[in-house]
Amino acid sequence: MRIAQEEIFGPVVAVIPFDTEEEAIRLANATPFGLSGSVWTRDIAKAIRTAKGIQSGVISVNCNSSVHAEAPFGGYKMSGTGRENGMHAFESYTQIKNVYVDLT
Repeated sequence: MRIAQEEIFGPVVAVIPFDTEEEAIRLANATPFGLSGSVWTRDIAKAIRTAKGIQSGVISVNCNSSVHAEAPFGGYKMSGTGRENGMHAFESYTQIKNVYVDLT
């Protein structure tokens, strides 16, 4: 379906039936985008497994509030460019250098 293959900014929800946890992950990953998503379940272990398996920059469990200033935000695949917010955002504006000084 077109709604499952394009990056649509919402609020929008697409409901696609599935039979297994593995199938849900496969369906979620079968797109060139991966900005944000949600996993809804009463089984927290299943939620964590599913969240780990989905190729998305942000996954919310049992909610849809995925953007927080203190946490990195950005997508996978063709979604977003790098990370915004949180400490990871500083990487875009800095260069890392190590300086070792022997004072003995």
